[in-house]
Amino acid sequence: MIPTPDTQPVAVLFDAADTLIELSPAIPELLSATWLGTEGAPSAAAVRAALWEIGTEGGWPDDESDPVARLETWTRFCREALVRGGGIDSAPAARRAAQHILAPENYHCFPDVPHCLERLRVNGHQLGLVSNFDPWLHDILSSTGLAPWFDTIVVSSEVGQEKPDPAIFALACERLGRMPPDCLFVGDSVAVDVEGASGAGLHPVLLDRYGRFPDFPGTQLATLDSLPTLAAQFKEGNPTW
Repeated sequence: MIPTPDTQPVAVLFDAADTLIELSPAIPELLSATWLGTEGAPSAAAVRAALWEIGTEGGWPDDESDPVARLETWTRFCREALVRGGGIDSAPAARRAAQHILAPENYHCFPDVPHCLERLRVNGHQLGLVSNFDPWLHDILSSTGLAPWFDTIVVSSEVGQEKPDPAIFALACERLGRMPPDCLFVGDSVAVDVEGASGAGLHPVLLDRYGRFPDFPGTQLATLDSLPTLAAQFKEGNPTW
């Protein structure tokens, strides 16, 4: 029998970047004059605007399994962000930033993550991770100590599907032995996480750590502190949050 919220606690699945883990410093700061120490480098605010523009054009780096190709792809991306941010066209600066981005030790989990995962696990929830990422996400999860918490980890580059495609959410549910309506999905993107999870039949929860979506009409959290309580209250077809 497929478990339901009436017989087993709901499964909780997460996005990775900006939900559980963060790059330190983040890319806008990484490509700014403060971190690069390069004359003519843009401000973090200008880089952030450039990244938003690049993202809307689908310009984020594609998944690369080869480390050399991955470094070159991220170097080109950082170089483009520097130029669009109104700064400089510097291949050495872009490469230095790309090397930082690709080093697992430069990623950290948010302070609220370990306690949240521990509470969810103690309460009997299955945990999963679904991320649009390269295979080296596993290195990041190992270095941050997060890997052992998850019953399944689904990485887009390894399965040939990516969010918001419903197929990648369905695969994660299948690996957990759960039906989509028996699962919550927590992520920081409305278009990729919330709409993708909803389209696949999961119950989405928007984690808006930076206050980017003040008018979002659905279930929304600013931190993960209250997620265990929310998950415990979940009832199929009649969530009580």
